Amino acid sequence: MPTSVEVYYDFRSPYAYFASRKIRTDSLRLPPTLAWRWRPVSIDILLNLQAGRDPWAPYADPLVPAKRRYLLADVRRCATYYGAPLGQAQTSSRPNPTTALCAALLLDQAKVPHDVFREAVFDEMWQARRDIGDPEVIASCLDRASLSRDILANAQTDEARGLLTDQTTKAYENGVFGVPSFVVKGELFFGADRLDMLAWRLRGELD
Repeated sequence: MPTSVEVYYDFRSPYAYFASRKIRTDSLRLPPTLAWRWRPVSIDILLNLQAGRDPWAPYADPLVPAKRRYLLADVRRCATYYGAPLGQAQTSSRPNPTTALCAALLLDQAKVPHDVFREAVFDEMWQARRDIGDPEVIASCLDRASLSRDILANAQTDEARGLLTDQTTKAYENGVFGVPSFVVKGELFFGADRLDMLAWRLRGELD
């Protein structure tokens, strides 16, 4: 049976975007039998759970100003390092990825291939810097992936939000505290900068 890697991601994470770019360009040089299982989770829910708050409590910025400045500089540096196109932010407001995450989750649960959709959302978020909280942007990503727009209405329901909450809570209970996280045979690797180490581990497992 092929080895699989669980990939926990949120579209709003630039590091998840960098990891997606690295995996999709096949720069890790791993066997094609390896299965990447992409699991959408909400980074806001993960942060709230860590702080003992309700999963959907209002966002509270966990970063001090110095770390926020470092993060912004690091994202630009990583974009160059990974060769990942990064557009200029059009606004300082935080995009709401909930509908996009719910759509990806529903497609995953229905076992509908949606790699193109997921990559399109990442590209809209980080290359085009469009608002992925806008349903029309998500609809355009579904169109690009030749998927029905019917999923969009379902992704905006309380039921879909509940599914996202459940998946994120379960991931947290299993040790996932941030994104991107990669889990293979119970071993956790956190961050896009751990992909090379993950590949090293997998090459040993698959040899």
